[in-house]
Amino acid sequence: MQRSISSLETEKFDILIIGGGITGACLAWDAINRGLTVALIDKTDFGAETSSASSKLLHGGIRYLQQGKFGKVRESALERVYYQKLAPHLTRYIPFVVPAYQSLLKSKWMLYAGMFVYQLICLGQNAHLKDKAKQVPGWKVLNKAQVAEYVPDIELQGVTGGVVFFESHMQSSERMTLAFISSAAKKGAVVANYVSADSFIRKGNRVCGVNARDIVTGKQFTISAACVVNAAGPWIPLLNDVLAKDKLVTAFSKGAHIVTEKITENAAIALTTKKQNTAIINRGGRHVFIIPWRNHSLIGTTYDAYADDLNDVQATEDDINELMSDINSALGQKILNRDKVKYSYAGIYPLIDNEINTRVYQGTGEYQIIDHEEKEHIEGLVTVFGAKYTTARLLAEKAINRLALKFRKKLTSCQTRNTPLPCGDISDIVEYRKMKQSQYKDVLSKETIEHLVTHYGTEIDKILSYVRQNSSWSRCLSDDFPDIEAQVIYAAEQEMICHLDDFIFRRTGIGTLGYPGDELVTRCNRILSEYFSWDEQRQLLEVERVKKYYQYH
Repeated sequence: MQRSISSLETEKFDILIIGGGITGACLAWDAINRGLTVALIDKTDFGAETSSASSKLLHGGIRYLQQGKFGKVRESALERVYYQKLAPHLTRYIPFVVPAYQSLLKSKWMLYAGMFVYQLICLGQNAHLKDKAKQVPGWKVLNKAQVAEYVPDIELQGVTGGVVFFESHMQSSERMTLAFISSAAKKGAVVANYVSADSFIRKGNRVCGVNARDIVTGKQFTISAACVVNAAGPWIPLLNDVLAKDKLVTAFSKGAHIVTEKITENAAIALTTKKQNTAIINRGGRHVFIIPWRNHSLIGTTYDAYADDLNDVQATEDDINELMSDINSALGQKILNRDKVKYSYAGIYPLIDNEINTRVYQGTGEYQIIDHEEKEHIEGLVTVFGAKYTTARLLAEKAINRLALKFRKKLTSCQTRNTPLPCGDISDIVEYRKMKQSQYKDVLSKETIEHLVTHYGTEIDKILSYVRQNSSWSRCLSDDFPDIEAQVIYAAEQEMICHLDDFIFRRTGIGTLGYPGDELVTRCNRILSEYFSWDEQRQLLEVERVKKYYQYH
């Protein structure tokens, strides 16, 4: 995957996608598989903003059950299944424990009834999966003792029992997003990070491209396309409001997460907070989740109105304190303090409600596709407004179905439900892991091989080809991480990194478990500076970029 500004500048594309989050990534993958010519740009790194700032769940829609949105439940459950086919290496199922209490709405019987309805809605989902290891496990009823067995390190007060169900969790949402984009590039899409779309190019009532700017070099140029798709998430209005009469986005909310020392070993737990929600069947308030993740706990999320700079969204000490307070209050004991919080991140989510309530979560899970030719007689512009990571593939399918009608060329039907991403073309994930352990046991540790399969899938062979070129590249970057030097070179040559933080946070996720230490950061910086010929001043700036992620105000 190479960053070719000259190709963006000289070719004319069927579709130009603005935004390299999961929505744009899925649009690019779908469109290129149909036979359209595709360009995709993002003003920062791929998947660096909202798409990386979630709980990393590919959820089966159970949250919509309380809202009475049964269609959304089934839709999410099926989309969760499709991800297991597209990239089986990047997902795993984790048990979610929901405790029951004495009150009617929190009782065992209410939980049992809800799970029974949920199971009915999801019937047939596993028929889409041949690999039994990727099929969704069934839910179970738990008594009080069994709840304690699932989460032995948490003392739950007043619990009468509960249920456990399974959700799909991504080891790295950033690598999932990248997998869609790199797969599209392999098929001929022209993609580039750090390219800003500054304004639309118009000819009369038609949008026919954008005035773009290469953030890396400062070069200004134009990109021509028959159709421009704005999939920039919260940044949609920055371009659209110049043309559109009606505001699609009415406000923004900010959601924050914290990564802490490990609280639970193998199971996630959903805890009820005192915050309001919009559920028809209300168990007492919004839930906060403690999710086991990479030998740590991932906890989220907050919900607050956001009216500050869209280009400077950061988690704050207030966000961290709020989540610690939510957990400690829900459990009736202080299990979290500031020293246990290793990292925090935040993202912004656009809202479309007519009335914005800062105290109530208003994320609906609804997505929108707006053809501005129909709405405002502006041809060549379509806005695709995503809502949830889980349904991004389906949203792309629906959007390209509509866009395909605009082209006078024979296009194939949607292929993305059943076509694995190249890195995920694995029919049996358990056997594949065993095969790679056997193949590379004399080169790398078992932990590192497992780690590389999880993050790279079939591309592990490409990583090992670098090790064959230079055996020293098999060395781990530090004693605390299984990542090896070959990953740095691979990211520089094949994964379009432009900065040190691209590697540390998004190509590996090393930085998302807390500051990895000066030794590792310096080592990665040295390897990249040798590859890119960075001078001393540039190296200092790259380290500063990394350390900024840990500055909470």
